[in-house]
Amino acid sequence: MTRKTISPTVALLAALAVTGPGLAEEFSLTGSYTGLYACDSTTAGVPSSWARPMMAGIEQEGANFTMQVTYSDKLESPDAEYSLYSGQVALSQDNSLLSGYFEACGGSFPSKELGRFFPAATDVSDFSVTIDSVWASDQVPNLPGLTVQTCRWSLTRSSGTAPDIRQCTTE
Repeated sequence: MTRKTISPTVALLAALAVTGPGLAEEFSLTGSYTGLYACDSTTAGVPSSWARPMMAGIEQEGANFTMQVTYSDKLESPDAEYSLYSGQVALSQDNSLLSGYFEACGGSFPSKELGRFFPAATDVSDFSVTIDSVWASDQVPNLPGLTVQTCRWSLTRSSGTAPDIRQCTTE
């Protein structure tokens, strides 16, 4: 019977290959984000486009998350407009990519909104996501009539600390 020995380097590399990178396995969206949203909109039949800064806070528990997005010229103001969302995320089989979806569940004015996260790499220090959303509302402040818009959000995590955000209400 022949006995084979494995070098310590080969054993370490094999162990790392089995366990994978720790960051991806423990990845969470929880944190604060800053970025920009750019939208194409139609209100009462009149088209428009714009881009504005935004802030987001996300709390993730398992595959579920709650997100609060603040958007206006007064991002830090308590009376800034905000939207609340709930959704789910999933990691790829190798834990290196995250994707997900969400829907509106409250905010400073009622809307129907759906959004999805494009797949985002989880093993980078400056984690960022791109999101597409579609929404409609006939109760947007200062906009008479039905508004329908599609938006692209670009968000970069500024902190991994759990933010203080409002929670979705269940009715």
